Amino acid sequence: MQMQVWNIIMGKDIHNFFDLDEIKARFPDAADSVIVDAYLSDSESASSRVFRLYRPLPRHFHMNCDEHLLLLDGEADFSLADEPPRRLRAGQMVMFLRHVVHAIRPVEGAAPAIFLTVDTPRRAPDDVHFVDPADEAGPRFVTHLAGYGSRR
Repeated sequence: MQMQVWNIIMGKDIHNFFDLDEIKARFPDAADSVIVDAYLSDSESASSRVFRLYRPLPRHFHMNCDEHLLLLDGEADFSLADEPPRRLRAGQMVMFLRHVVHAIRPVEGAAPAIFLTVDTPRRAPDDVHFVDPADEAGPRFVTHLAGYGSRR
């Protein structure tokens, strides 16, 4: 009990429950950004988010975190390194280590691709490095769903 009180006093989340269906229902039908996300957790050891893909996510990598992606809904073409794209369907998961170049494309005519992602350790918002620098000038990378933005 004393540890729980200490964690509450120090502002740490001890646990949380999330209704992923409720979060998914709040994603807009269209967005100006590549993805819209909702942070579920954001600690030094890991961060987790649910995000919806609105347009192709160009080839990029993360310097400081490994990534675990579970496709909750829809379909997406997922590319890792120099391999050809692989079609992911709801219920499939991909995991890759930091520095691995990856990209995601929505599938035309399929339900929107919505992912649960866990980054270990935490992925800082600026830890998205595009392979082609011109992609940084493209559409905004991310918009945070109201009430679910990163705490940092």
